[in-house]
This record gives sequence, C-alpha cells and structure tokens, in this order.
Amino acid sequence: MRTLILNVDRDNDYGEKVGITGPILGYAECYNAAIKLITSDPEDSDANALFGAIRHYEELQRQGKDVDIGLITGDVDVGTHSDEILSAQLEEMLQQGTFDDLILVTDGAEDDYIVPVIVSRIKIRYVKHIMVRHNQNIESLYYYIVRGLKDKKLVNKFIIPLGLVFLTYGVVSLGFILYSIFAAKVQFVDPSLGAVTFVTIVLGAYFVERGFELGKFAKKLLGSVREYAQETRILFLSYVISSMLIFAGLASSFAIARRTDHSALDGLLIFLSLFTWWIYAAVFAREVGTAVDMASSKKAGIQRIWYGLMFSLSIAFIVYGMINYIRFILGFITFSYAIVSVFFLVMGLVIAMLSSMVHKYYGQSGESRSVGSSGNSSFFDEK
Repeated sequence: MRTLILNVDRDNDYGEKVGITGPILGYAECYNAAIKLITSDPEDSDANALFGAIRHYEELQRQGKDVDIGLITGDVDVGTHSDEILSAQLEEMLQQGTFDDLILVTDGAEDDYIVPVIVSRIKIRYVKHIMVRHNQNIESLYYYIVRGLKDKKLVNKFIIPLGLVFLTYGVVSLGFILYSIFAAKVQFVDPSLGAVTFVTIVLGAYFVERGFELGKFAKKLLGSVREYAQETRILFLSYVISSMLIFAGLASSFAIARRTDHSALDGLLIFLSLFTWWIYAAVFAREVGTAVDMASSKKAGIQRIWYGLMFSLSIAFIVYGMINYIRFILGFITFSYAIVSVFFLVMGLVIAMLSSMVHKYYGQSGESRSVGSSGNSSFFDEK
C-alpha cells in the first residue's frame, strides 16, 4: 500500500518568490524547494509546512512504510483559477505513480478549499497540520499589524473591508456633524464624537490606501502627468486652463442662478444658459493651445481648428438662444428678451453656415493642390 504525502501551496508562493512551479514529486526535489523558499522568506508558513511534510515522510520511512512526498502549487489569483491549476497538477502527479491514498500536510489556512479538490481524485487517510510557533518576544500587536499589511491575502480578505467600514462610518459621522452645525444650527458638538470621527476616517483611509496601493498609483499618475507636461507643455497648459474654466463656470453659473428670485426650473435654465459660454471658453482655450502646439511643431491641419472654433461658437449661440426662448415660452422672461434669443439663434445659424462654407472651400482647395502636385510629379517622372 503506497501513500503520497502531499503539501499544497494554493497561492503559489514558491512560484512568486523563488520561481518553482509544481508538480514536484520526490524527497530531494521537495527538500530543495523548501530550502530555497525558507532562505528567501524565513517567515513563510508554506516553507514550514513543506518541512513538516518532509519530517513526517522521514518518520514514516523509519517505520518501514511505502511513502512518497510531493508538492503542488496554485496561482497568486487565489480562487477558481488557482484551484483549477491545483487540480491539473494533482492529476499529473497521480499519473506519475500509483498511490492508494494520501496524507495531506498543510498549515491549516485553507483546508476547506483544498480538501474537496483532492477527495474527488484520491482518498485522504488523514490531514496533518503544521503550526508555526513564534518567539514570545515578537508576539506583539505591532508585529502582527505590520505582517498583516504586507500579506496580500490578508489585505484582500480583511484589511480592505475593514478600511471601507471605518471610512464609511467616519464620512457618515462627519456628514452628520456638518449637518448639525450648518443646517440644525447646533452650537455645541460632542468632542468624543468628533474624535471618533477623525480616528475612523484616518484609519479607514490608511487601510484603503494600503489595500489598493493608492500611493503607488498616485506616484505613477503624477509621473505620467509630469512626463506628458514636459513633452507637450503648451498643450498640457491649455488642458489645465480648460479644466479650470469648467470648474469656475460651474461655480459662477450656480452662484448667479442661486441669487435669482425665480422658480427652480427657471434657475436651472439660467444656470445652463450661463454655463454654455464657460464651456465654449474651455473649448476655445483647448483648441488655441492645440493650434499653437501644431504651429510650433510645424504640423498641418491648423485650418480645421479654426473651423472647429467657429462651429462650436455657432453651437453656443444656438444653445444659448434656445434656452432663453424656452424661458419665454414658459413665461419666465418678456417678449423683448425673447427677441434677443431669436437674434442669438439666427447668429448661430449664420456662423454655422459660414464655417461650413469655409471648411468646404479649404477642403476642396487642399484636394486640388494635392492633385495638381501629384500630376506635376508624374509628368516630370515621365519626362
């Protein structure tokens, strides 16, 4: 009766840390793999579990049992994908030798996921857990927190959800405090509530940042923005100005619409009519920056940018006039203001037609110049 002593590395620490992938069968091969992993990371529980399997193999060997030892590795994407890899490696290992049953040696972390994969293919005689004993001097809260923040599995399972809970509670509590101060006109806020809110927001933000690695993402984003800004400084500056105009337009249009003593619908229409010109200003700033960048780089096609500016101006006139004409229909403004709205509509249509004619003229002249140049070149080539 031959027995296989099996150790399972579900998250593929062997592959990620020392480049060893399963299946591995045999005492020498497993011993070398354990040595490499324990040398790379002395605190890794997978290395200790494999050493525990090796020790149990030696004990059964001394008792005269017919045993062999093996290691299978999964994937860093723990779950269905990892278990499929483990299943395929187990099938391959069972084809390399004839085994009647199996002894599973693990650190006890994920037995509920591993055992069904194995039982579907071979009988498990028993499961042996390898528990690592820590030095009492380092069993402190700080040590476990630091170790936990470095463990990706623990971060995904516990740190991120805990951070989201803390952050949600802190944000809701802060919203309640602000509502009490500004809406309910509460003169005094409980200091303990403020302290708890501050602590939960800080802890939640820290855990979420560590879980999603937002610091690395922010550094990468800033590096990309800096590189892009250095390559195209004028164009980048135009995008910055456009963004600032958008935000300024939102604030200005909202402030003016809020000061008017009209209904909510009329206030919304006033906001949209004012914000239309801010949007055109942002488009204008971006397109001018693009034109300057193309001119400095001696690129063709600047005429299209001026056509786009004229056409977008016509759209702004039409939208502004239409919104104010709707206000006249709804009875929010008088007929004299409606005449001005019709004037804006007519101006928008005229500018749109002029821009279309200019674009068509430049397009045809450009095509004729290209055709003429190609014809001349072919004539000289024939000569």
